[in-house]
Amino acid sequence: MIGGSASGFFTASLLAQGGCSVEVVERAEQLEHNPRTLIVTSHMRTLLGNVGERAIVNEIRKFELFTDGRSAQVPLDRPDLIVERSELIRGLAAQAERHGAKISFGKRFTALQSNGTGLRVGVERPGGQAEELHADIVVGADGAVSRVAQSAGWPRQPTVPLVQAIVKMPADMSRHTVRVWFIPDDTPYFIG
Repeated sequence: MIGGSASGFFTASLLAQGGCSVEVVERAEQLEHNPRTLIVTSHMRTLLGNVGERAIVNEIRKFELFTDGRSAQVPLDRPDLIVERSELIRGLAAQAERHGAKISFGKRFTALQSNGTGLRVGVERPGGQAEELHADIVVGADGAVSRVAQSAGWPRQPTVPLVQAIVKMPADMSRHTVRVWFIPDDTPYFIG
């Protein structure tokens, strides 16, 4: 497993729980502590149980959309969840270890090659010390611009920039409502 992301640790946990020998290779020296939230569907509760529940910081029950002098309200039957990413990753990493996965920090993925009977995985430690790992299967959980996917010859996936900011909410604003302002010509995935 390359990458100590939420998906990487969740997959590692499932594989280890199923009896597979799993090592998660993560380039960071430790799990990230920088606060950053994600918005996910309520299906996360079903999927992750207590690990996910501990990471929830808010529930969104309604969206308010504004554009060109028009507005709409979209109530949600099941709330979307605002999740603290670093808390979620720490919980998933601990769960993966409890299920038997090994986590190796400070190793940067460099190469992937077939060796006829499996795969050779090149990694590098800080200071440039190269190491070679051997695996039957490699899962790339190293983000949208996955170096594992690129090494396997897969095309780079398109991405869009994302900006996240902490803003003070108006006093009359419900913490369970999200307001979205957009221009339809610039944001074609919203239907007006």
